[in-house]
Amino acid sequence: MHSRLDDLRITTHDLDTITGLDISDVFMGKAVRPSVFRTPPRLLSFVVSEIMTLGLIVIFCLPASLVIAQNIPGFTDSAANTIQFLQISVGISLGIFAAWNGYLWFRSNTLKTLAHLLDDVDKHNEIIDALQVLDELVAVRNSTTQPDAESTFPLDDRIGVLQALGATRESLVSGLMTERVLRKHQRSLARRHDLFTNIETNLATLQNLQLNHAANEYGHLLNDALQIGMSVRHEIEQLK
Repeated sequence: MHSRLDDLRITTHDLDTITGLDISDVFMGKAVRPSVFRTPPRLLSFVVSEIMTLGLIVIFCLPASLVIAQNIPGFTDSAANTIQFLQISVGISLGIFAAWNGYLWFRSNTLKTLAHLLDDVDKHNEIIDALQVLDELVAVRNSTTQPDAESTFPLDDRIGVLQALGATRESLVSGLMTERVLRKHQRSLARRHDLFTNIETNLATLQNLQLNHAANEYGHLLNDALQIGMSVRHEIEQLK
């Protein structure tokens, strides 16, 4: 049961391959994911990463700062000059740190569409997690009650959700590939058209499934999948 769901999941390795960038919960290539500031655990990871980066910059700047300080007329090993050396070291480190973060935020602004698509990938994987939990609850309910119409969910309901997740996964992959094509090859219009057509087809499938299964316990998962599909189409239309 779970193996089929795991096949529908979009993993970090998948994202690295599709986007051509190193994707994590915090970074997308050399850029910060905006979702970091909406998720406390990711924000904590980002803060720790920033502290470590600043520490490494300080370590590498110490020798350069010492060379600069020694070239200052009258520099000695006195306490006053030591303070001056530390000020130079901190100043250089903070300057480099600020420049690096400025570059990260500049890159983030150029990858807004990718950031939104990655957020949709997170939602897609969350739906899979929710379905796994729901499957386990259904299994427990059916094992503790007599199977009947009220205690057992139709197999078609679950199949419908799996079909929706499959269509959503294809839409997300097409969206990510479209973003990469346009990011690297702005003139590849034919490939973009094929991918966008695939997204439209998957969205139509999601809408049909959502209408057919809206009244059952899996309905809210189908609705979430439909919202992701519509979000992907919106992002790609923005790129057009």
